[in-house]
Amino acid sequence: MTILRRLRPYRDPGAATASRVRSGGDMSRSSRRHILKAGGAMAVLGFPAIVRAQAKEIVILGLWDQTGAFADVGPINDRGMRMALEERGMMILGRPVKYITRDGATQAGTSTRRVEEAVDGDGAKFVVGPWSSGVALAVSEVAKRKKVVHLFSGGTEDISGARCHRYSFQWAASPYTAAKTVVDSFMEANPKAKRWHLLVADYAFGWSVEKYIKEVGKAHGLEFVGADRHPLGEREFSNYVQKAAANRPDAVAMINFGGDAVSGAREMFNFGLTPKVPLIMTWSSGVEELVQLSPEIRQNVWVGSNFYYTADTPGAKAFVKNYQAKFGNPPGYAPSAAYSMTRLLLAGFDKAGSAEVQDVVKALEGIEINDIVGPMRMDAATHQNIRPYFFMRCKQKGAMKHETDFADIISTGDAPLPKEYAACKDIGGF
Repeated sequence: MTILRRLRPYRDPGAATASRVRSGGDMSRSSRRHILKAGGAMAVLGFPAIVRAQAKEIVILGLWDQTGAFADVGPINDRGMRMALEERGMMILGRPVKYITRDGATQAGTSTRRVEEAVDGDGAKFVVGPWSSGVALAVSEVAKRKKVVHLFSGGTEDISGARCHRYSFQWAASPYTAAKTVVDSFMEANPKAKRWHLLVADYAFGWSVEKYIKEVGKAHGLEFVGADRHPLGEREFSNYVQKAAANRPDAVAMINFGGDAVSGAREMFNFGLTPKVPLIMTWSSGVEELVQLSPEIRQNVWVGSNFYYTADTPGAKAFVKNYQAKFGNPPGYAPSAAYSMTRLLLAGFDKAGSAEVQDVVKALEGIEINDIVGPMRMDAATHQNIRPYFFMRCKQKGAMKHETDFADIISTGDAPLPKEYAACKDIGGF
């Protein structure tokens, strides 16, 4: 647990005066009048100062994995969240922020237990994270039961769909938004690539994105010649790649993330499937994955992501500049999501003018802000963020201007989930 700011001890403005009065000594009437006036002034002016100095901390939990499948992501999630809080001087509504972190270990049981401990033991009423969609669904249920605000960024549609409720909010683009952006943009550039093979992470995130890739693909006449699912944390992709190659696809779309995406891309290149066949990293962390792939492997790789650091928005430019100055490399999706989720939460406090959970929930419902990805609007009916999704094409080695110039943004899309697909029928009450 880390506390980034402590309350300064209150110093009584009358203490210096009192210390100059000798114990048991005589005081003139004028001295008494002076001290009484000072005391009266303190009663009028000093008491609010005491209240301000002793203002109750607002406890915010960052649930970021330090162990487990996403152990490499948790520390950079934490970076982004801290940056957003530090921009505000670790203060909200004139009250100090107590930022605490817990390791969810990429496990539902561990994460839910540690959230409950933070709520019951530390007084946390606002939770940001975790990084796994499957784990987040379990945490969302804790948030509902404990009546605390929960912000999450991931690929499952259930947070703002079948399992929606008043306390959880989804920052990432809808899986439908992502799928439509990726399929429409790729097919515009590759209109003859009709035969697709899918490689899907076998948990909530993968299922949701796969569903909408297939739905959107109908409008383009896509044929899905194969779809293999793999467990989270898979490291042996040779069998999957052999199956994909045997299907003779025009494109391979991976719906996985992090180490799984890196391992899959490497194996496809080593097997010789890519760059001959284009590889689509449908829901990527961007920088964190691309930096682990050589320029040769990145040839003919297309990337969808919730953020890319060359986004042409004022918020992105300022954030990227500060992040690079502090850490020496551009931010990918993970720190950017944590940063923007925290800024969204802070905007909710500002709009509500309150740190009461129900007030903040009401303020977040329908809120509209411009942030690092551009314009964002939190749909009040589903708690799904309506915002742009990014689609990039990786650069050839000779076209890179510097070592992290991995890709060009070729399109963005913000098409919301059509109502006929919406599974959140009633967001419910408090």
